[in-house]
Amino acid sequence: MRLARSAIPGPRGSLALCLVACAILVAQSARAADRAQRAPDIEAPEAILVETDLGKTVFAFHARREAAIASITKLMTAYVTLEYEPLTRVLVEQPYAAGPGESLAHLPAGGRYSVADLLRAMLLPSGNDVAHSLAIDIGGTVPHFIALMNKAARHLGLGETHYATPVGLDTPGNYSTARNLAKLAEDLLHDPFFAAVVREPNAYLPGGVEVTNHEGYLYAEYPFLVGVKSGHTGAAGYCFVGAASWHGVHLISVVLGDPTQEQRDDDTLSLLRYGLALFHHVRFAVKGRAYQEVPVSGSSQPVALVAERSGGLVVARNETLDVSFAGVPIDLQGPLAAGTPEGTLDVTEHGQLALSVPLVTAAAVAAPAPSSAALYGVAAPVLVILAGCSLMAMRRSSRRRGARA
Repeated sequence: MRLARSAIPGPRGSLALCLVACAILVAQSARAADRAQRAPDIEAPEAILVETDLGKTVFAFHARREAAIASITKLMTAYVTLEYEPLTRVLVEQPYAAGPGESLAHLPAGGRYSVADLLRAMLLPSGNDVAHSLAIDIGGTVPHFIALMNKAARHLGLGETHYATPVGLDTPGNYSTARNLAKLAEDLLHDPFFAAVVREPNAYLPGGVEVTNHEGYLYAEYPFLVGVKSGHTGAAGYCFVGAASWHGVHLISVVLGDPTQEQRDDDTLSLLRYGLALFHHVRFAVKGRAYQEVPVSGSSQPVALVAERSGGLVVARNETLDVSFAGVPIDLQGPLAAGTPEGTLDVTEHGQLALSVPLVTAAAVAAPAPSSAALYGVAAPVLVILAGCSLMAMRRSSRRRGARA
């Protein structure tokens, strides 16, 4: 990231304060950007990487090609569940006839669990039994729940997605794209409960049932990982919707169809590391910090203008930004209360305003003391009036003496 100082008219510019605050980052950013110039080589036949704060697609490879998605299907099962049921509602676990090798949470049929616990049992160990149960409990029937899934997909604008199962086993008509899955994951991560659950290493449910996160080993080793869901079937291969959050940068990656779990993990980590090397979060303003000093009429002491709030941006490390002030007066005329808005600190990227932080007076500004000329201007009419009154009094006194004589 490079900072460009725009022309600043008017009072003593202390934009240097802002530039100094960011300068330390510049050299580090340049080195990191150099390391990140080359996109990673991945094996996944479909993939995408998105920086969610900017809404920027950083990397895409066949990201709009429809593919089988295995248990990543359960992201939509979770979405519909969160839309239709409160977390505290208690549901009954339905019987499930599992096939060989299926991923199960092993909840006993007839057990009563909160929606929150059922979502944990579905998402952490990818329990097919729980996904099937939620479909019946919420939709009444599996086909009706699938209709709700497809309705939600249309509502979210996932035009390259169609569901034919709430579980994710290989089923004709059950597919999505890397692009659509990244969008769905981003929406789900806005839900605080979901965002917390997908990072849990394990959970203990009523009845002594423990469920373990399939990807817990990755989250423990790589602290920037924050989710989201993996999947595997014969048709889908190894799939992973990943997410990273690190020092204010937020990324979502999707890899579909990898040949092995190890390759799936390598592709996911390569994409997320690539994104973290390309972007960083820069704080341009800190609440209460002075960024300008403005002279005060009739006073030798200027008044500082401070940031009304903190403000920062996710910035590509090789971007050039313009930092400037707008609306800051040449001088201040009191009286003004502390906290009076007097201009803004603006950050512009590609000619577009990306951030604007109000600047306010750090202290009250008193009214200017009256000058001697001003005092004379007020006093002169008063003196004339007093002189006139005195002359009239003298004349009355003279008439009285003349009358007595």
